[in-house]
Amino acid sequence: MRHISAIRALALATAALVATASGASGAMAHHDHSSHQAPAAADEHAAHRAQMAAPAGDAAVSQQSYAVPDIALQDSTGRIVRLRDVLAGDRPVAVNFIFTTCKTICPVMTATMLQTQHHLADADLRPEFVSITIDPEFDNAATLREYATRYGAKWTFLTGSRADVTSVLQAFDAYRGAKANHIAVTLLRAPNAPQWTRVEGLASADQLAKLWRDITS
Repeated sequence: MRHISAIRALALATAALVATASGASGAMAHHDHSSHQAPAAADEHAAHRAQMAAPAGDAAVSQQSYAVPDIALQDSTGRIVRLRDVLAGDRPVAVNFIFTTCKTICPVMTATMLQTQHHLADADLRPEFVSITIDPEFDNAATLREYATRYGAKWTFLTGSRADVTSVLQAFDAYRGAKANHIAVTLLRAPNAPQWTRVEGLASADQLAKLWRDITS
């Protein structure tokens, strides 16, 4: 557990450093009027920095109904799988959306999911964890496999065509256009539950584990 906590702490520190650097460079560009160069590009991490600034565990929880699209995706071993099989209604699942080149909220979300997995190791019913990339052009099966190995994440990672991934994001109300605008969201569903528990924001592992125990008790 110390190792997992260290991973999450490192992810938070790295994300904070990236966000601070982005904010600082943006501020310098804003206040430096000594040249006539074109203004600096907008901070691509602005949306993520706003999520990072929220208090730890301050995530919005709601109950939602989603229709899982009937599409085929590819897992990190290269195997083609149907999403409706992976997220079948009788399976206990926990889903999030990440991309491997993200330096802000994604490392935190992955480390949190890893920690949640260990928190629930003694649970009578453990969720099957699934991470779906929002950047399929870059995140192929090999890239996802390397990312999972880096974090010690032993769960399902999925990629696919841009059209199919967009369909998935839209189906779960997680599509926000550019990948830099994507949101921290975790979806939990107990077997045969009529609705999903949507956790929007950077929830803590303790919060996710408690929610899971609550919805499966």
